[in-house]
Formats: sequence, structure tokens, C-alpha cells
Amino acid sequence: MVRLGWLPLFGALFLLGACMADQQALDMTDAGVKARIEANLQAQPDLDLRYVSLDVHSGIATVSGMVANWDDEKLVERIVKRTKGVQQAVINLVPKE
Repeated sequence: MVRLGWLPLFGALFLLGACMADQQALDMTDAGVKARIEANLQAQPDLDLRYVSLDVHSGIATVSGMVANWDDEKLVERIVKRTKGVQQAVINLVPKE
């Protein structure tokens, strides 16, 4: 009879730890939330953010400025609201068109 001992248990714990690593590393401070929003917005190549400012305080994200059109305004709003750590979004954007 072959005794496996602790090997399967350690393997399972290792896999569980690897799966949980992404969740533990998430920075939920205002600076971390702001960085995630900025990264998500900058990942959109067609989005012009030159005239857009972003601030996060106590989980409330405030976005102000001017975007090219209404579609960009809705895209920014959707990205901000879907970012983990945003409890509320205040969108003060004006489309040029």
C-alpha cells in the first residue's frame, strides 16, 4: 500500500493560494482605486482624456472635463462605475459635439 501522506494536501493548498493571490493584492485605498480607473481609461486607445480630470475620495470617484462626444462620455461613465472600489461616481463631463 502506497502512503501519500501530506503531499495531496500541500498541493491543494498551493493551488488555492495561487487562485487567491489576485484578490489579496487589490489596493482598495483611494490612490489604488484612482490608479485602477486611470489604467482602465488609458486602455481605451480611441478615448481622448487630455481635458479630463479624476479624483477619488472615500470611494467616490469624480470625473470632470470635456470629451469628444456623447459616446465617450458614456464610455468613461461605464468604466468608472465598473471599477472595483468605486462606491459612487460623479460624472461632470461635457461632450464637444
